[in-house]
Amino acid sequence: MLISHRYKFIFMRTEKTAGSSVSAALVDALGEDVIAPNMGRPAWARYSPIHHGALKRKLPQYFGLHSHATAKQARLVFGSEVFDSYFKFAVERNPWERQVSLYTHRQIKKNKSTETFDKDMRSFAYRNTEYVKLNNWSIYAIGNTVAVNQIIKYENLNSELSELLEMLKIKAEVTLPRLRAYKPDRKHYSQYYSEISRNMIKRWYEKEIQYSGYSFETA
Repeated sequence: MLISHRYKFIFMRTEKTAGSSVSAALVDALGEDVIAPNMGRPAWARYSPIHHGALKRKLPQYFGLHSHATAKQARLVFGSEVFDSYFKFAVERNPWERQVSLYTHRQIKKNKSTETFDKDMRSFAYRNTEYVKLNNWSIYAIGNTVAVNQIIKYENLNSELSELLEMLKIKAEVTLPRLRAYKPDRKHYSQYYSEISRNMIKRWYEKEIQYSGYSFETA
């Protein structure tokens, strides 16, 4: 999450949607005119049985906003006057592709195959021992209501972000770096799914799919 008081915008950073790249580009281009509103890790955190990141997710008013803070949390910390008046935007991605990206990221870090995607998605044990279900909806919505002014589609990221920055009268050149190209030669996401796992993703992310009009595509 980033906020700019000069340009009066808040970037709500969703997961597996090039959030690192967008954040890095904005910070590089705008410098001190954009900040990440989180508190530093206190010295006592190293001794806490609860990870500091988890404390941020649960109690942002005391420990600072998490980089993937929800809209509800941001409104609480910034106050309704700032949150409601600033231009807020987020990035969303086809949930079926996003899920494969999440899995691929994790597997490559572990030096493991990505061909087990469907098996693991269908595994009760895997789903309950690994972080598999993203919650991007709550990052840009409060309850059933979208709380941001614009949701950029990951598939059109460069063009839509450029148009948004122009609308905000930001003249600095913003260039998106590619920070996490773990497997650029990955096959089309549809080839990882069985009917069971495909329908599972549809149930998990029904709100995002309906709101942004995504569908399961084939190569």
